[in-house]
Amino acid sequence: MKTDFTISEASRLDAIFEAFSKCQAEISLPQALALIVIARNPGLSVNELAERLDQPQQTVSRHVSVLLGRYQMSETVVPRAFIRQEISANDPRSRALFLSPDGQSLLKAVVADTKTNAKD
Repeated sequence: MKTDFTISEASRLDAIFEAFSKCQAEISLPQALALIVIARNPGLSVNELAERLDQPQQTVSRHVSVLLGRYQMSETVVPRAFIRQEISANDPRSRALFLSPDGQSLLKAVVADTKTNAKD
């Protein structure tokens, strides 16, 4: 069966799959996407994150709760806080979202894995 992907594109897809497979016990793909948006736009509010993800605010709030380490995704994995929240400098009623050290480490590992595996 022929695919419409070049060898380089297929290798990159395999690398992305491998990188995210390693963290799927801790966070889901929608949560990983939220983590990436927060990494690229530090200080976003939950509402702004929901707009960027084109998802309902309630859904994104659940993702944020998991990323804050408040809910356990798996019985075998201890929840980690991949993000942190602070009172927004612009609006004290709002919370600004930032990567935690664990979140930054996870994304750096994903990026490193995709670069390494894509070269293979």
